[in-house]
Amino acid sequence: MSMQEERLNLTDISKYGYQQELDRTMNVWQLTAFGLNYMVPIAPAIIFGLLLQTSGGSVSLPYFLAGVAMLFTAFSYSVMVRNFPLAGSVYSYVGRGWNPQLGFIAGWVLALDYILIPTVTASSSAYFAQQYFSEVPYWVLLAIFAVGTGLLNLFGVELISKMGLGLLILGEFVVWLSILIWAHAVHGGMGTGTLISSEPFHFSHFSALASATSLAIFSFLGFDAITTLAEETKRPKRDIPKAIYWCIGIGTLTMVACGYFGMLVIPDWQSHMNDETWVNTILFQVSKMTGGEGFGIFFTAGYLTELAVFNLVATAAGARLLYGMGRDNLLPKSIFAKVNKKWKTPHWSILIIVTIEFILGLSSNMATLSNLVNYGALFGFAALNLSVVWLYYVKKKGESSLNQGSIPNWKPTGASHLRYLVLPLIGFLIILYVWISMDKLAQIIGTAWLVLGIIYLAVKTKGFRKLPPQLKL
Repeated sequence: MSMQEERLNLTDISKYGYQQELDRTMNVWQLTAFGLNYMVPIAPAIIFGLLLQTSGGSVSLPYFLAGVAMLFTAFSYSVMVRNFPLAGSVYSYVGRGWNPQLGFIAGWVLALDYILIPTVTASSSAYFAQQYFSEVPYWVLLAIFAVGTGLLNLFGVELISKMGLGLLILGEFVVWLSILIWAHAVHGGMGTGTLISSEPFHFSHFSALASATSLAIFSFLGFDAITTLAEETKRPKRDIPKAIYWCIGIGTLTMVACGYFGMLVIPDWQSHMNDETWVNTILFQVSKMTGGEGFGIFFTAGYLTELAVFNLVATAAGARLLYGMGRDNLLPKSIFAKVNKKWKTPHWSILIIVTIEFILGLSSNMATLSNLVNYGALFGFAALNLSVVWLYYVKKKGESSLNQGSIPNWKPTGASHLRYLVLPLIGFLIILYVWISMDKLAQIIGTAWLVLGIIYLAVKTKGFRKLPPQLKL
């Protein structure tokens, strides 16, 4: 660590009441690769059919709108990670920026995402694999993807960082090669027969588009996962914000292109919507239509490899979120804050996530899980945006930017109000609108989980009166 970094106190977490237990090995490019692998370059293949059904005709448009919505929230993440470079993501940012109890609730609800997202991808992987291994039971394929990949996290985040960039390049190669082949087939007369078409932007009505946009946010949670590695990053205050912006930019471009060219191949999509297998494997069907059986196999192999990588990084991020709450004794500390001495990983948190993932993958359907994922994300994002405003304008304890020397208890003036007040409020309003447009069943189940968290917290804190020493800010 350089003298300037020491002066700016970029990595010291002792002032928050913690000791450095996790290894700092990550740089900006490894973080970007981690986030994009979490977002999965080939993510549209997971929920392409669900987006199509929900919007009534468009996949690229919901992805574009979701990317814009996430950009506003990303501004708030970059502010909060500078103030609190801690593991725990939304839990830490809302808890320390606004209110510890609300921080726990935000983290509790966001935990749904970190458990359910790898469940959805493991289930999707099993569906795709069954296209070629139909004789293998679903539960066996689910176990391979959910348990097998998740347990690799026990060996440490350095393994993920070394693998991440190479696997990201592989994933992007599969996606863009697929797009080129789809485009070539369309240019040759398949589907719409033209590469310039309004077909991929059709939707049934605005409420359907809003619902699809809320579902599309499922594919953008990688930038949030980056912040869970704050205590394993060499320069978290500098590198995590950069990685977040790179993630959203690259991810949005990839998903919009995938949604656009995929829809050019299947203008008759309505005729397939009653076939659940076709809906769950729609881009496999598109690849087989445009490149033949051989390319269908190639696409599936690339897809399964990418989802295996995703499960690896998703489990890592979820374990760090639980570690943050366990370290503060808001979850049982002896379990969730336990760090393996050899590998420096929160091993019990990893094992718990993998177990829940497998059980849920056996008992739930992808549509319900995919919608439920976004309940926690949207709740956490809304609370995060408001926390920026609360930290800087109510508590008045926010830090200035790094360029200004990270001045504590700094008050925004002039044009800086745009960054610390206007953009967070816009982000909050966008998230609120999308949240209202969510699937109603997901809202009911998510709210039940929220209420359960409130009850648990009330008991744990003796009626919201008792807090761990680190959180008595």
